[in-house]
Amino acid sequence: MAALRAKWREMTWYRRILLTVMVLEILVFGVLTAAAVSRPGVPYGDGFLLPRMEGDLRIYEGTVDGEPARFTISPGGEVSYRWGDFQYGPYQVLKDQTAVPEGIPFREETGLEIRRGDAVLFRGSYDQDSPIPLTDESGEPVWDMTFSVGSIGGETTVYVDGREVSWEEQHAPRLAAVAEMALGPELEHRGSIGYYLLVTLLAVLNILQICFPGFFFRLSLLGHVRNREAAEPSDFYIGMEQLEWAFLAVVCLALYIGCCTM
Repeated sequence: MAALRAKWREMTWYRRILLTVMVLEILVFGVLTAAAVSRPGVPYGDGFLLPRMEGDLRIYEGTVDGEPARFTISPGGEVSYRWGDFQYGPYQVLKDQTAVPEGIPFREETGLEIRRGDAVLFRGSYDQDSPIPLTDESGEPVWDMTFSVGSIGGETTVYVDGREVSWEEQHAPRLAAVAEMALGPELEHRGSIGYYLLVTLLAVLNILQICFPGFFFRLSLLGHVRNREAAEPSDFYIGMEQLEWAFLAVVCLALYIGCCTM
């Protein structure tokens, strides 16, 4: 402990601050990465929805496009979605093997009918593993709407097939998402312990450089200078070295954030 206190006292405030930042990054993102790995969820839009039960209801909630988002699914296959202040549904998702087009296998598993009130929004088959999961009763794939963005007078406008759509319509759940939530989405894990450990190796290297700059200076002279112990770093070397410590601290921060979201 005496050696650690002596090492701390000999450091400048700049080195102390960077050292503290690096240690906090390792500890804080260690906890965050472990939490991310241990909590499976469902990717949706730019967000990640976490599941929970509320009585008989299945809930998937998180943040999508900066607003709270929540799917609620009842045991009978009723699906509701809320994004920010907008409420969508309820949608009724029913399994119906007669809805599957001829020639598609697993009829008893993939036949679906999706309703909203008395309106039939979809009738056909659903394949969770397909990039186009919905196929209607006639055998035609059901494509998601393709949005385009334009800007007039500094205001951003979103279009679908040349038609301007409202903010509410932009965030309405796609029928494929409704079907997936009703049938039970496949949960995924975010975060990577292996990636965290690799980033931590870089963080530890930076900590060692901050704590023992003299050692790394002499190590850099290996094979170039005979009397390395008598050599002294130039002001330019010291300045670049300090910039490198700060740069690596920022790089580690960005990589650690990736550990929790990848």
